This record gives sequence, structure tokens and C-alpha cells, in this order.
Amino acid sequence: MNRLKRIAALFCFLLMLASCSDVPQSEGGLKPDVPAETGGVGRDPLSVAAVELVENGGAVGQAEEQEYVPEPDPAEMEEAPVSGSSGNQEEQTEKDKSALGNWLSLFNRDKDKDGQENKEDKEEKQSSGSSSGNTDQSGGEPLEHGNAPDGWGPKTDVPEGSLSPFGSIGWWVENGIYKYDIPKQNAYGETTIDEMYSFPTTRFDDANKPPDVDNWFFGQTFYDESTGEVTYGWDRWESTKAAFRKYGAIYRGDETRKVIYLTFDCGYEYGSTEPILNALRDKGAPGTFFLTGPFVRGESNLFDKEYMHNLIRRMLDEGHLVGSHTNNHLDMTTLSVERAVDEMRQVEKYYKEEFPDAPDMLYFRPPAGAVNEWLLRLEAKLGYRTVLWSYTYKDYIVDEQWPYEDALNTLKEHLHPGCVYLLHAESSTNAAILPEFIDWVRAQGYVIEPLCGIGA
Repeated sequence: MNRLKRIAALFCFLLMLASCSDVPQSEGGLKPDVPAETGGVGRDPLSVAAVELVENGGAVGQAEEQEYVPEPDPAEMEEAPVSGSSGNQEEQTEKDKSALGNWLSLFNRDKDKDGQENKEDKEEKQSSGSSSGNTDQSGGEPLEHGNAPDGWGPKTDVPEGSLSPFGSIGWWVENGIYKYDIPKQNAYGETTIDEMYSFPTTRFDDANKPPDVDNWFFGQTFYDESTGEVTYGWDRWESTKAAFRKYGAIYRGDETRKVIYLTFDCGYEYGSTEPILNALRDKGAPGTFFLTGPFVRGESNLFDKEYMHNLIRRMLDEGHLVGSHTNNHLDMTTLSVERAVDEMRQVEKYYKEEFPDAPDMLYFRPPAGAVNEWLLRLEAKLGYRTVLWSYTYKDYIVDEQWPYEDALNTLKEHLHPGCVYLLHAESSTNAAILPEFIDWVRAQGYVIEPLCGIGA
């Protein structure tokens, strides 16, 4: 009997050690969205080096002491298995799986309890008709949850066979403010997350292919203002777009209507987010803001935490969607399963601590657009829809801002139905041109709608 007790105690001790094996966070991983000189679409060698440091046992604050190692050749990376899946690391992988299971259990401990409350709130809202009262514009009635394929759990209007965690989300305008019927995060896919250790990590067929080798400015469309016609040039390959559809990833929105979607990436803060919010408020236009961990935590060399949090509070109160841009702005396709999950869960943890009344983060934008099917599948399992874009431009270098007219004209020249614009909130030019650009878009007969109206 005493022997059994000792064995049980030893097992509990080992389990506790595994649950504490979180990878330490890098404090210096955040990098602007920049096309890398090597490594293909959106690769940032400095970010990758930071990941390698952490995964090789480096501690927080050691990055500055390490010699920089350039990113591996893309051809070599394409065949590389995801970190943690090697047969030589089976023991460590099992340990990581145990730690990941504990992490996910802690994160989701309140979801089952909250799910029933959320369902009751939704039924009460629908029965009272509050979603359509005081409505002067609508993106549709709130959507019922249906049955999901592959046992991935309940989700809204998702096509049969799709692995998207949810579909479009009902929205409306009430007293000039956009409102949303945002459900709880559907993370039922976590029950099958072990398969990600062996899932292929190969890159999409259109990565590193002409005419845009090593360029993450996806797609090329050209708008003729005199005729209103759109010409399509290079685009993501059909095989890539099929993968996007499979997991509900967003590249373009509704291509059958004259509609666009405004999205903003917030990594650093240089004072341009406030005038961007002012422009959206004054023009009555919705936006989606993708936030990094430092932005959520209010870390800035120029502004204090209160100022930063007031920006996020305005995003929520003034009718915008808020999504995740990861905790440390790393290339997610190069990370282990545990590290990738941690990048997502940490930013949400900080977000909910600071804004407990905020809805769940349901949309995810991969830093620099670096994405493959492995990442799409992992994000879907965690309850996110991945959001890319169909047009952006080099607007993120604070000290190399475009002239007003040049920036405005390049946004005009690439207008097209369903366009998802990516604009960086670091850009003072974006803040300056946004009011005129919104007026011009509407003068062309286009409307600006929330990203959540895009179906899976």
C-alpha cells in the first residue's frame, strides 16, 4: 500500500513539473510587419532568431547577448518538420503535450459554464427583438448555432465540410454605433490538437513564386475610376484560396458587391491610432484592429499605459472589432505547437485582464501574413478565423511615410469588390488620408462594412 502511495506521489510530482514547463516569453520579439530580405512571404529573420533563442532554452532578456543567426534557406525550411515533432524528441514532445493540455484546461475552465449563460442571453435577446430595435442598418439577424463537422463543436453558418470555427456574425447600427452578436470562442478543436504535432508544415504553392517573389503584398487589382471597372492581375493561387475556404480564412470579402473592409494592425504606437479612430467615428465607418501583446499591455516609449488603454476602450465603445496579432509578433509558421498556442493565449489573457467586459477575440492576423495550412488548422482548432488581406502597401516605416497624394492614390488604384484593406496604425499618412479616402470610396458607390459580415 505504501509503495502505491509513493508511486502516486511521484506521478503527481512529474505531472506538476510538466505543467510548469511553459516556454519563457521574449520581451524583444515585436517587429514591424516587414517583407524579409530572405525566407519568402513575410519572413522576418530577427523574429525567427528570437524564436530559436527561446526554444533552445534562452531566458527572457538574453536575446541581446546572443549572436544573430540568419534565417535558414527557404528551400530547407519547406521540408522542416514543426518543432517538437521529431522522433528524437518524443520524450520532450510528450512532456509538451501534457503542459499544453494543462494550459488549455486552465484557459477553458469557465467556457462550459459561460456557454450556457451565453446561450440563455442569446435566446432572451432574440425573443425580445433587441437586435433589430433602433436599427437603421443591418448585416442580418443574429445567427443560430448549428452542428459542426468532425466534432469541432457548435458554430454559426458554416458550410458543410468546412473546418471554420464560425461563420458570419450578425451586426447592426444603433444610434450611430456598430453592434455585434459575437458568440463565445468555439475552441472545441482543442480536443484533437495532438494531430498538429505530425501535420505537414509545407508552405503554399504560391509562396516564393513570380511575379512577387519574397513579397507579402498579396494580389494585384487595378481600378479605373473613369469607368468603375476592375482588372485582376496576379492573385493567390486557387489551391491556396481553397485552403483558405476550408478553414474560413479571410482573403477577400463579398466579391459580388461593391463593399470593402478596413483593418488596422497595431504593433507600436506613434500617435496615429487616435486620429484614425477619430476619422472612423466622424465618418461612421467600422474597422477591425489587430493588437499585439505589447499594445494590449500598454507598453510604449511615447505614451503611458492609460493612454494606450483608452485607445482600446475607444475601439470597443465606438463599434469596432478587436482581433489578435499575437503576443510577440513572431512568424507563427516556424513555432512549435506549444509556442504558437502560447502566442495566442497570452495576448487574450492580457486583453481579458484589462478589458473583462470585452467579447472574445475571434479573428487572428498572422504577423507579416506568414501562413500555411498547419497554421490555418491550428488557429481554427483554437477558435480563430485567420484574416489576411487583398491589398496593402508599404506604410509601416514611421520615418519613411508616403506623401499624402501618393498614398491616397495607391489606395484608390487598388479598389475592388470585397477588398480587405490592411493599413498600419503606425502610419501618420494613413491617419491623414483616411477621411478623404472614406468619402471617395462611398462616392464610387461602395459601402464599408464590418469584417464579421464575411461568411466562412
